[in-house]
Amino acid sequence: MEDFLARGSSGVAAIALHPKAAAHQQAAAEAAIAAGIDVLYDPRTERLAYPGHGLDRLPGYVGAPFDINQLALNLSHRQRLVEAVVTAHPDFSTVLTPPHFYVDGMRAGRLNLALAEATILATDKPVRPVLMLKSRFSHDDAGTLAAEYSDAGFTQIDLRFTPLGGEGDGIPKIRSAFKVADIFRTAGMRVILGRSGNIGQAAFALGHVDGYSMGIGQMEHVSHAADIARQKRPPVLDQDGKRKGGIWQGVYLPGLAATVSMKRARQLLENSDVRTRLGCRIEGCANSLLGPVIDHKSHYLHSRASDATRLLQTPPHWRPKLETDRLRRALELRELVNESYRAPESPAMPTRTLRSLLDGIEEERATSVA
Repeated sequence: MEDFLARGSSGVAAIALHPKAAAHQQAAAEAAIAAGIDVLYDPRTERLAYPGHGLDRLPGYVGAPFDINQLALNLSHRQRLVEAVVTAHPDFSTVLTPPHFYVDGMRAGRLNLALAEATILATDKPVRPVLMLKSRFSHDDAGTLAAEYSDAGFTQIDLRFTPLGGEGDGIPKIRSAFKVADIFRTAGMRVILGRSGNIGQAAFALGHVDGYSMGIGQMEHVSHAADIARQKRPPVLDQDGKRKGGIWQGVYLPGLAATVSMKRARQLLENSDVRTRLGCRIEGCANSLLGPVIDHKSHYLHSRASDATRLLQTPPHWRPKLETDRLRRALELRELVNESYRAPESPAMPTRTLRSLLDGIEEERATSVA
């Protein structure tokens, strides 16, 4: 990230530091600040409402899961949580993220608002709340929450819908998320669709959001239930008591509009029949036949930022067409891979979300023309 930002930051508006590794990410943060980019910190407090492993390294952990109903009633407990999260933010963060919990109704929504308001009172820095909503959250309740956040003085918000952003999302779920984003924008807030890949990019192209975020080779979708299930499983340790395994190394293949495993990416890129349609010719990838797998993190950064930059440089009324073309090419290539270039042990590449996005974009374009 540090090297990427030093070369240029087009298409990137902010970076988010890892809650357990922020102390080791100062150089990247300083590079972002030098480039005029915001530095955020993600406390991931939504995980603290459930038992699990590794929670003691998250800010605000008290040794037992939070009871959301009790937290809503207890001001002193909320204040201690806010103080812990504010204190955990590194000094070099430029925007603060309040404590937040999964929202499946108005009580949890107003708890999140109360925590966000308390954070404003505890800092002089800008505050951007996170609101993790169930994927088909009531539009009426969304309107009420949006008005209350706006009345409280918030001008930006990170919306995360769960589950959303995987490869099996249908049109109704995507349409509902876009509608909620519209509601918050109408209330006067700058909306970021958090942890979103293709859906976030499509939402930005269509003008439903002001930006979208993702991790490096991961965090392209939100599944709160899956996150909680993982944290409840004890870590697998080797003979020396050290954790086995590591972070999944997702390789983004722009031609497929998909992040795949390192093994699958290598199999596809080594096939000369489709390599040029899947690969990347930006920066270091231009000088390597297997660029995306040689340095998958740098490739992810410059290819994803390039997608965003391309949209930013395109007049808003032309962006839906640009995004439609990208998704259609990806859909056709996924079908080609499934038909002719899929290894026996590899599952078929899913296409439902791409089809849903294409149908949804065509529907919105037709409505706007009419």
